[in-house]
Amino acid sequence: MNFDGLFKNQKKVVKLFQNSLKKDRFVHTYLFEGVKGTSKLEAAYYFAAMMLCDGEKKPCLQCDNCKKVLKGMHPSVFLLTPDNGMIKKEQAEALQKEFSLTALAEGRRIYIIDEIDKANPSAANSLLKILEDLGSDNYVIMTTESIDSVISTIRSRAQIISFDRLPAETVAADLIARGFEEETARVFANLSNSAEEVTELLRDEKILPIFELAKKVGISCVNGDVAPLLTMFSEGDCLLREPDRKYHQLFMDLLVSLCNDKLYFVTDQIDRISYRSTMQIISEFMNKNQEKVIGELETILKFKQRLKYNVNLELMYAQMFVELKNIMKA
Repeated sequence: MNFDGLFKNQKKVVKLFQNSLKKDRFVHTYLFEGVKGTSKLEAAYYFAAMMLCDGEKKPCLQCDNCKKVLKGMHPSVFLLTPDNGMIKKEQAEALQKEFSLTALAEGRRIYIIDEIDKANPSAANSLLKILEDLGSDNYVIMTTESIDSVISTIRSRAQIISFDRLPAETVAADLIARGFEEETARVFANLSNSAEEVTELLRDEKILPIFELAKKVGISCVNGDVAPLLTMFSEGDCLLREPDRKYHQLFMDLLVSLCNDKLYFVTDQIDRISYRSTMQIISEFMNKNQEKVIGELETILKFKQRLKYNVNLELMYAQMFVELKNIMKA
């Protein structure tokens, strides 16, 4: 864990915490919101280091406490992350139990809940109980890339801090300089705000096949030669057999990004398009019906939300592509 990206790109967040430290005016629940790659998790650990630091200038990043936080090994810092793309009830209950055991202990405790929007309803209710029972030395930091997906009862109990994103062009240029193909760089620069994070992501051999699948499905939605459902089930084995929902989340994000590009096309905002090569193919078959594209986008977003639940993935995709086909036929 290092804070280079945080210091470089989120100066206002660092300044906010430093001012809170000077005035000793911290709140006990924070919600960090911003796109992927905006150093939200790093900021949570920076906060933890600041609260636990033994140095004169906090965080000194040199004392034992700071070093333990940087290594992710401090016994007073608890991290909860999604399991298979979802925060589940048993995870929330385990954190709640940990909270109850340490609530009366001396010293500060920092609970970090990454991607709180991935909590299913029962998990969210369990986590809400922690927020309601925080003591004076307990702090909760939650992160999200989709603040509208965080339940209102959790949002209302937190101070929301928005993280600035770098211009996608800046991230894309960095990725192109690292040797990535232009369309890949532009698309993933819109999904993550960190060239380093994209580089690490694309080392995963499962990612590029999912990217190619999203492009094929997007093309089949408009060209009429092959139904998108058939494309999905004939060429999507790499995804359909994948149990980890983070890959399904990525696939849906890629489809959303492609739909956004279709909107840019029909509204003559060509310079904003990320899928430039793919849109050259799609544009040959598209008419400029903005309402249809919006309907397509709304449908994908609706089904993306269902990934938070224990749904049958094959059935979910089948239903989604049937709805998409009906929209395009209308």
